Amino acid sequence: MEDVPEYDMPLWADLDPVARLELQAELQRIVLPGGEVLFEEGDPADALYMLVSGALGVSVQGSHGEQRRIARISPPETIGEMALISNTPRSATVTALRDSILFKLTRTAFERLAARWPSVMLYLSKLLADRLRATTRSQPVTFTPATFAIVPVTQGVAVLDFAHAFLGEMRRNHGSGVELLDAMPVHEDENWLYRFEAGRERVIYVASEPSGTWTGRCIRHADHIIFLACPGEPLVPEAEALTCAMSSWRRHDLVLLQKADASRPTPAHPSLGRLPVDQQIHVRAKGSADLQRLIRTSSGRAVGLVLAGGGARGFAHLGAIQALSEHGFPIDLVGGTSIGSVMAATAAAQIGLQEAKDLMREAFVRNPPLNDYTLPLVSLVRGRKVDARLFEQFGDRNIEDLWLPFFCVSSNLTTGTAHVHRRGPLWRALRASIAIPGLLPPVIEPEGVLVDGAMMNNLPADIMADLQRGPVLGIDVARDVAFTTASEEEKKAPLLRRLLGLPVQAPDIVSLLYRAATISSDAQTLKARAHAALVIHPPLADVPLRGWEHFDRVVEIGYKHTRDSIEAGALDGFKVA
Repeated sequence: MEDVPEYDMPLWADLDPVARLELQAELQRIVLPGGEVLFEEGDPADALYMLVSGALGVSVQGSHGEQRRIARISPPETIGEMALISNTPRSATVTALRDSILFKLTRTAFERLAARWPSVMLYLSKLLADRLRATTRSQPVTFTPATFAIVPVTQGVAVLDFAHAFLGEMRRNHGSGVELLDAMPVHEDENWLYRFEAGRERVIYVASEPSGTWTGRCIRHADHIIFLACPGEPLVPEAEALTCAMSSWRRHDLVLLQKADASRPTPAHPSLGRLPVDQQIHVRAKGSADLQRLIRTSSGRAVGLVLAGGGARGFAHLGAIQALSEHGFPIDLVGGTSIGSVMAATAAAQIGLQEAKDLMREAFVRNPPLNDYTLPLVSLVRGRKVDARLFEQFGDRNIEDLWLPFFCVSSNLTTGTAHVHRRGPLWRALRASIAIPGLLPPVIEPEGVLVDGAMMNNLPADIMADLQRGPVLGIDVARDVAFTTASEEEKKAPLLRRLLGLPVQAPDIVSLLYRAATISSDAQTLKARAHAALVIHPPLADVPLRGWEHFDRVVEIGYKHTRDSIEAGALDGFKVA
C-alpha cells in the first residue's frame, strides 16, 4: 500500500518484516473529514481501524437518548477491535473530531492475518484488556486542546491583531512550541497540515472570514474554536452556517472584544445568541490580564472558584478572595449557591474587594433585608427588600455580561432537581439562589418554582468541574456544626418564649429554616466535593448562621485560613506557570 511504511503503528511494531509487509498490503487508507461518523452504535463490525492523524471521539447513547462521551482517541491508537474480535455489533459511535487519516483492516483480511501471525491477535487482546480496565475504572474524558481556531462572526473585528496578541500570550504560558497559521501554502495539501501540527505542541489557526474553504479547514482541525465578535454588532449572514456545523466534541467560545477602558462589558447583539457556545468571554483591548484568562480558560488551566452557602458564615468568602488576590492566584470562573452565589457575583463583576465589603456590610449588617415580615401564607418575609437590595447592587446586569464566566444554583421544587443559572438577569438568578423556603418567597419561572440552591447542591464543584476548564477550588462555609452559639436575633424576646412555653436557648424559626435548607444537601455536597482539586474549610462553628453582626470577624477568619492554606502549599496546584 502506498506510503504506509512512513507511519510507525503499534499494530505491526513487533512483527517480522514479512508479516509487516503482508499486513500493510491489506490496509486501506481512509480520509475522514472532521464531524463525520466512522461508525455508529449497533452497526455490524466489518473492520478495525488505526488512527494515523487527527482525533476521534467515542460516545454511547445515554438512558435519555443523549450522546454520552466516553473516550477520546489519539494517534496511533486502534479502534473497533472489540466488536471485530467478539463478532458483535458496534458498542459505541465513533466520530472524527478533526480531519483524520485512518488505516482500515477488513474482517476477512484480519482473520487471515490472525491465523498466519498470532502476534497480531496478541496485540489486539492486550489492547482490549487495557480498554476494559479503563472502562471499569470509569476514567473521565478530559479535554486538553492542542489546536485552536479563531473565526470572526461580526463586522469590524481586527482578527489578525487579536490572533498575534493571543499567540504572544500563549507562548508566555506554553513556550515556543506554539505556532500560528493563517493560510495554506500554495501547492500544499492536507498532509502538509498534519506534518505541521506534528512538529508543534499547539497550533492556532486563523480565519479572516466567517466562511470559505480555509475557514472550514480551520474549524475541522481545531479542538477549541474562538468566535470573535464586536459588542453590539450582529452576526454576519455568512456565519449562519456555523450554527449548524458545531460538534459536541469541539469546544466553542464566543469572545467579545471590549474597549480598553470599559468598566462594564457591552452586551452581545441578540443575534449572536444563535451560536450555541459553551462560554461567552469578555476581553478588553490590550488587556493582558483578560487575554491570559482567556488562554487559561481555553487550555484547561483556568481556576474555577466555587462558593458554598451558609448564612452569615458566607462572609468568609470575601476574606478568602482577598487572600487569593494578594498571593497572586487567579480566579477565572466563579460559581456559587445561596449567599455564596452573591459573593461569587461580586467577583464575576470585578467589584473591588473593599467596595464588595462595604456593599455587604451595608446590605446585611447596617440595614438587614430580612425583616419585612408578613402574614406567613407563602413565607415569613415579603422579600421586597431583598429584591430591591439585589437590584441596587447588581443593577440590570445579565449573567453573560459579567467579566468572569459565572453560574449560580437554585433548587427547582417543580422538578425536584438543581437548576443552574447561566444566562439572564443576574439579580433574579441570585434571588432564586438565596430563596430559603418558608423564609423568602420562591421565584416563579417557566422552568418551575425556584428556591435556595443549598437544598440540592450547596457546593456545586461538580458543575464547575463539568466545564473541564481546569482545577476547581471550593470554599465550604457550611460544613461546621450549627447552633453552638446564638445570634443577636435569636437572643431577643426571652420573656415571650417563657410565656409561650418555648425553650429560651432553642433556635428561632428563621435560623431553623436557614439550617434546614443547608443540611438537606449534605449528601450531595460530599459528592460534589470529590470533583474539586481542593476544598478550603474555614473554622466557623462558633459563628451563628444569622450572625450578621460578626461580619468583620468572619471575613478575617476566611482571610487567615486561606492565607495559611496558601503558605502551607495546599494551593500549589493552582499556581500560574
